[in-house]
Amino acid sequence: MNKENRFFKGPYGIMLTPFLPNGKVDYNQIEEQADSLCQTGITGLVTCGSTSEFVMLSAEENKQIMKVVANVVGNRKQLICGATGPDSKTSIDYLSYMSQLGAVGALIAPPYYYQYGGDEIVEFYRSLDANCSDVKIIAYQIPSFSSPIPLDKTVELMGLPHVVAMKNSSADIKQIMHQINLRNNVRDDFSILTGTDDALVPCLSGGCDGSFTALACIFPNEICKIYEAVENHDLETALKLQGDLLPLTRLADQVTFPVGYKILAEVVGVLKTSYRQQFGVKAKQEAEHIGEQMRQLLREKKIS
Repeated sequence: MNKENRFFKGPYGIMLTPFLPNGKVDYNQIEEQADSLCQTGITGLVTCGSTSEFVMLSAEENKQIMKVVANVVGNRKQLICGATGPDSKTSIDYLSYMSQLGAVGALIAPPYYYQYGGDEIVEFYRSLDANCSDVKIIAYQIPSFSSPIPLDKTVELMGLPHVVAMKNSSADIKQIMHQINLRNNVRDDFSILTGTDDALVPCLSGGCDGSFTALACIFPNEICKIYEAVENHDLETALKLQGDLLPLTRLADQVTFPVGYKILAEVVGVLKTSYRQQFGVKAKQEAEHIGEQMRQLLREKKIS
């Protein structure tokens, strides 16, 4: 196996979308967030992904975020933009737009809400492959929000020249290992990426090429240290570093996704935001309590 011929590898940060008190997108904070990430060791930035709350945004807002981030990133990092939509027409429109901005990759899950079967999913990606210009496509396995990509269809996706990677956010390590095995036997230049911070070390140790995760945006330095430890075969250090972050992800997961990760980002100082989600009184109180627990953990672990 030769990782050098795989285009997507290493840690990528899924950017968070801050909102102003009036509910509008805070583009100034997005600029600051992008510039800060460009000064870290992560490989690239991902915008308009799941943690970015792309479904809470209009198509115009998603495009404006892509444009703002592209202007900040330039050639400093790889830029990947999310292009998931309810149909292929929407995804192809996003692909055309991000190509003009210089994005190198598009993260695209199968259309959401209505369920697709395996054959329909392959045809969906086939239509994207035929209309993607120079943007590389990352198929997105996230069964909690869209139709799952069957394992037996992975080989067919690998046969599409512009589909060069798969991000797996299922947290199913068994499935990921099978995808790695298929990659090794079918298409050596195809990247397998994890979207689950909690399983980062075992996924990297098992052959994943990289990760697209929220913690790489919130704790880019810590995530880069985990990569360095894995590359140096220092599993003890890698597991210790991940172990320090796991209690924080457990707390974040107690709140409606991705609010918990935005609370964590606020606690760390990555952003300050209002929310478009609806909260009851009890939910607000629980969120405040979780924020305090996060602060206490950060003091104890001395994570920055």
